[in-house]
Amino acid sequence: MLFSTGTFWLFFPLALALLAANRASARSVTLQNAILLGASYVFYGWWDWRFLGLIIASTLIDYIAALRMERHEKGARARRRWLHLSVAANLTILGFFKYFNFFAGELKAGLNAMDLGADWSTLDIVLPVGISFYTLQTLSYSIDVYYGRARAETNLLRYATYVAFFPQLVAGPIERARKLIPQFAVLARPSWTTTYQGVRLIIAGLFLKIVIADNLAPYVDAVFTNYEGLDGGALALGALYFSIQIYADFAGYSSIAIGLAAMMGVRLSTNFATPFLASSISALWRGWNITLTLFFRDYVYAELRKGRRSESRIALANIATFFVSGLWHGANWTFILWGTAHGVLLVAERRWRALVSLSSAAWLKVAGWAYTFGLFVALSVLFRSPDIASAVRYLGQMISDIGIPASQRGGLIFVALSFAVDALWYRQTRLEQGLRLSWLGARGKELAELFLFAIALILVLINATTRQEANAFIYFQF
Repeated sequence: MLFSTGTFWLFFPLALALLAANRASARSVTLQNAILLGASYVFYGWWDWRFLGLIIASTLIDYIAALRMERHEKGARARRRWLHLSVAANLTILGFFKYFNFFAGELKAGLNAMDLGADWSTLDIVLPVGISFYTLQTLSYSIDVYYGRARAETNLLRYATYVAFFPQLVAGPIERARKLIPQFAVLARPSWTTTYQGVRLIIAGLFLKIVIADNLAPYVDAVFTNYEGLDGGALALGALYFSIQIYADFAGYSSIAIGLAAMMGVRLSTNFATPFLASSISALWRGWNITLTLFFRDYVYAELRKGRRSESRIALANIATFFVSGLWHGANWTFILWGTAHGVLLVAERRWRALVSLSSAAWLKVAGWAYTFGLFVALSVLFRSPDIASAVRYLGQMISDIGIPASQRGGLIFVALSFAVDALWYRQTRLEQGLRLSWLGARGKELAELFLFAIALILVLINATTRQEANAFIYFQF
C-alpha cells in the first residue's frame, strides 16, 4: 500500500477514526495499540501477507531475547548469548532474502573463472518490503538493552507496535526504542496544532514525491536505459535528475511518515535536513537519511573505533562503516563502491581540514557546495547503474560533451523546485517549525504558508489524477 495511492487515503482515515473513537469512549492504551498494530499488519500485508510471518518472527525473537538479557548482569555470558541469538537471527533473515543470490552468484562466477564448472541456478527470492529498515530497528533495540541503554519492554503488544508502526515501517525513519516505545505507553492525544503540522508535512512530502520525483523519473529512465547513444550533456543531466529524484522520493516518504504519525499523536525523528545545501561531504551526511546515518555511527563506527584512537584507526572505521552502508543499500558491487567512495571522501575531507585552516568566506562556502553536490551527483551514477562497468562507461561519456539536449531540459524545472523547497525549509525542518518566512511577520508568514501549501496540494492532485498508476518509492527496493 503506497502513500501516494487512493487505497491508502481510504485506509488512513479509517485508522484515524478508530483511534479517535477509542479516545472518546474507552480511552484504553491497550486498545489504541491494538488498533495501531492491526492497522500496521494490514498495511504491511497489503503487498504480500506471507511476509507478515517474518516481521512477527523478528518481533518475537527480539522481545524474548531482550527479556532474557535483562535477567542477567552486564557482562554475563548468558546475556551475551541472547544478544548473539538476536543479532544472528535478524542478520540471517536479512542475509537470506537480500544477499543470498548476490553471494551465490559471485561464488559461481569465481568458480567458473577457475574452470571448476559451477552450474547451479540461483533461487527466485523476493525481497520483502521494508526488511532492511525494521531489521535495523529491532537490532538497535536488542543492542541497547544489552548495553543498558534501554530497558527491556515487558508488554508484547507495545513492543510489536514499535516494530510495525506503519507510517515508518517500510522506509523509516529508523526509531530507537527508548524514544518511540514510551509514546505507546500512554494514550496519544493529537492536538489541532500537531494535526495541522502533520497535514503540512504530508502535503510537502506528496509534493516532493508526486510532483518532483515522479516527474523526473521518465527523464532518468530515458537516459540510463540508453546512455550509450547519448552525449555528455544528456548524461550529466541524467545523473543530476537522478540525484534530485532519489532525494525528493526518499525525503518525501519521510515527510509523509512524520506527518501521518503526528496526526495520530506520535512524534517521529527528522530524517532529512536539506542535505543538498551542505558545503561539505560530512555536512551532507548529517542531513541525509539521518536516522540510518546515526544507526551506523552508533552501532558500527563506534564499535570499530574502540581501542587506540589513532588517525589511521578513525580513517579505517569511517571507510568500513560506509562500506557496510553501501552493502546495506543493495546486493551489488555498485552500492558497495558507492558507499566506500563516500567513506574515502570523508576521510580525505577530515585530513584536509586538519592540515588547512579555512575562513568562513561566502565564496568558500559556495565552492564547498559545488564540490559536495558535484561529487554526490557523479557518485549517484554508481547508485543507479546495473554494474560497475556500465557506471564507468557512463561517467567516461559524461565528460565528453557538455551540451544540454533540448529533450532533457524540461527536467530542470523540477530541479529548481527541489532547491526551492530546501531553501524554504533550510534549518526549519523540525515538525513544529514552518517555512523560512519569518521576515514576513507572524501574520504574513501564516498567510504565505497557507498559499504555498494550497498550491502544492493542487499540483499534487493534478499530477496524481493524471497518472494511470502510482510510482513505488525508490527505497522500497532496499
